[in-house]
Order: sequence, then structure tokens, then C-alpha cells
Amino acid sequence: MKWGVPASRMTRDERLDELLSRAADDWVHPGDVFDVARYAGHRQEDAYVDEAVTLVTELILQRLVVPGDLTRDGFQPWALEARAATERIAEAWHDDHEAAPSSFSVWLEATPEGDRRGRSAWLVDRSIDD
Repeated sequence: MKWGVPASRMTRDERLDELLSRAADDWVHPGDVFDVARYAGHRQEDAYVDEAVTLVTELILQRLVVPGDLTRDGFQPWALEARAATERIAEAWHDDHEAAPSSFSVWLEATPEGDRRGRSAWLVDRSIDD
């Protein structure tokens, strides 16, 4: 596994809120998702990648973030249905899980609801280790 597993753990909702707190501040990229996935505690590479895929899938299907690309013109949402977008991400991350955390294969932008939830998460004090 590319990154270490921290001693701290987060619940699924806490991991989603952590990603949304980051998305409320700036666009989120795969490195953010994989960083937060570590807090599930998985030690096997496949389970770690699956956790990252699950997190991003939940955020997209719940319409809390929108997947897209960053271009010179700013954020450009993908012209895909939510399910197709999650399948595209899952395939890319499973096909090359070594490169996925450091790739810029997708960027995530918070929706208004995701932004509200992310800003609320800023108010929660979480003592976690890196």
C-alpha cells in the first residue's frame, strides 16, 4: 500500500464529511479521496482501493459532488450520468491502483448541498493522526 494506515479511525459518515469539508474549500482530487480512505483501516491494497471507490461513488450518487476535469477555463463537469461517472472512476482506479492516488483522472466539485455539509463538518473537532 502506497500510504500508511493511521492509528485513528473514522466512521463512513466521518470519512464522507472529511471529503466534503475539503470540497467546500477547493476541488478534490484522487489524492484526497485515497488519503481519507486510509481512515477505514484497510491494510490490503484491494480493500483500500475499494474504499476509495466506495467513498467517491457515495458522494456522486448522493449528488454531494460533481465529477469533472480542471481545464484552463476552470472546472468542467463530465457529460455523464452519475452511475456512468462512478463506473469510469472505478475502472480507472482498479486498472491502475498504483497510480490512482496521485493521478488527476477526476476532480470533484461540491454541489450546494455538499458545500453546506462540508462547511458544517468544519465545525466538528476531530483529533486524528496522519
